[in-house]
Amino acid sequence: MLPTDIKKQRVLLSPLNWGMGHVSRCIGLIDILLRNDNRIFIACSAEQQFIFQQYFSDVTYIDHDGYPFEFGGKGKFSLDLLKQFSYLKSRQDEEKTQVENYVDFFQIDVVISDHRYGFRSKNTRSIFMTHQLNLPLKWYERWVQKIHLSYMRAFDEIWVLDTDDSKFAGDLSRNKAGLNVNYIGILSRFNRYVLKEKKEIDRLIVVSGPPIYAKQFLEQQLESFKTDEGHNVLIAPKEILSSLDEEIENSHPSDDWLKSDDYFLSSKMIVSRSGYSTLMDAICLEIPCEITATPGQAEQEYLALFWYENALCFSR
Repeated sequence: MLPTDIKKQRVLLSPLNWGMGHVSRCIGLIDILLRNDNRIFIACSAEQQFIFQQYFSDVTYIDHDGYPFEFGGKGKFSLDLLKQFSYLKSRQDEEKTQVENYVDFFQIDVVISDHRYGFRSKNTRSIFMTHQLNLPLKWYERWVQKIHLSYMRAFDEIWVLDTDDSKFAGDLSRNKAGLNVNYIGILSRFNRYVLKEKKEIDRLIVVSGPPIYAKQFLEQQLESFKTDEGHNVLIAPKEILSSLDEEIENSHPSDDWLKSDDYFLSSKMIVSRSGYSTLMDAICLEIPCEITATPGQAEQEYLALFWYENALCFSR
């Protein structure tokens, strides 16, 4: 099954609360589903709903807690997650019960989880969406991949955000374990727009991700942003900008996504972390990107290296 195959159904979906990239790519998915006369129910946090509501008024929102992620800011993501494992597992188990209640109450036909292991139902078709069939792990972390595979196999099928030949996610998206997979290509909220021919912004610096790492990235970019002679624009979460000691010219809060979309559409290049959702946006926008990984986040480190080695940052 592909997203375009779902028609006139009651669809329940939920994005992971690991940054806003999962919200961004779900916007592209929801657009497809709405065009096929589906009724959409989004289970999300208040923060995620604030973004979705900028795009969709004809969906039903369900107040639904995220996973209790906390990051120390020292690039030790695996250790951070290991320390929280019992809390994450508890939330996952709680989520399974909540989803069954949603399915029953709203008479749901299809459940779509954007990388939430607990967001599935035994009573209706459940789909897991990801670009990571294989987690980029060190040899002593291989047990985590086994858990990852067991969680994914609990779903009826898996949607992979890549091409059949894994052009954009490389080894992360290769089906090495014989999973029930459908490659659905790239999802981006910019599929809803007509691209601009004339672009006035030379470089768009995009600050995103978990707050502590987002602030680190902003601080790294500030000096070059101030001294570069081109027409550059910086967008970052409002709370990050307000934490600075000075006001930065041509900087704008990213909380207004529709306004931020205009900056993306007007830009010749994106400067950002190597989060997969941002990379999919660059593909859709047909512009090059300058990317750096969040320190210690193995997925982004892999993607940054893979994209540079395969010239995906520069050629379209």
